[in-house]
Amino acid sequence: MSFKAFENELPDIYILANHAEQSLDFDHVLALNHLKEIGRLLVKKILANENVEIDDTDPFINLAAIIRIDILPGQMAAALKQLEYLDTRESSIFIGLDQVKKLMLEIYDMTAWYYRTFINDQFTPPPLLLKPQIAALITPTGHDTQPSVIKSVIHIDNKTVEGIWENEKKNFIEYEIGETYQGEIKNGLKSGSGVYRWSDGSKYEGQWFNDCEYGYGLKEYANGDSYLGEWKDGLFHGNGTYKWNDGTIFEGSWQDNLEHGYGTKVHRDGFVQKGFWTRGELVFNKDQLDESKPLITED
Repeated sequence: MSFKAFENELPDIYILANHAEQSLDFDHVLALNHLKEIGRLLVKKILANENVEIDDTDPFINLAAIIRIDILPGQMAAALKQLEYLDTRESSIFIGLDQVKKLMLEIYDMTAWYYRTFINDQFTPPPLLLKPQIAALITPTGHDTQPSVIKSVIHIDNKTVEGIWENEKKNFIEYEIGETYQGEIKNGLKSGSGVYRWSDGSKYEGQWFNDCEYGYGLKEYANGDSYLGEWKDGLFHGNGTYKWNDGTIFEGSWQDNLEHGYGTKVHRDGFVQKGFWTRGELVFNKDQLDESKPLITED
């Protein structure tokens, strides 16, 4: 296991990473919990090195602090947000094995970044080796002209892909695990517009940036749920509508996969909640909001 390179200097992270990798194949949600703990540990270690006050009770405060000091590369900060906001108790529908493997690679890169930044600036990490996922790329037919092509071996979603690439054009990628992507690719990453289909039947169609849903798009889940709206770093972020398979609908503002801001939730029995939400919880309903407004009278 390549996390072993950190065993002596970072034994707490090494132990958690070892548990995460061992549980990855039989319980990837458990593995995600271990990765979440590693992320919180790394945040505390970085804040300590930067002489920033640490909160021992609320990881969201520490997350806000690490983002505020702007020390981490953007992709690593986005991974920390994903880890913190993924609710392994209530939101397992959002969690797939491939997503956890990707987050493990992000945590490995973050650990290596921390080690090189604060412990040994000459450190060169060995690659983290997960079970390989082989994908085949198929160039779409029907082009009127022969495009400029590049033959190469690259990595997409941490999977090795070998094929003929059309520069800045749409491509079709078929993975051995039964998942497919058809869309734009830039610098080896899903960027632009595209459609991703998971092996369980879930599908996302919309905009991408750096391998994450980013912009506007529709995701239809295998269980019948769907979300149409704005995305950021692979999470619901902005205005959007989520429809549960039981008929419940929330339309309004989202942040990091949670209802956050003004919105309306209509339950399957017809009960309506309208008001202001914070991290998935309704904190003020419409009547309370109206009562808080100052009364305007004409003189």
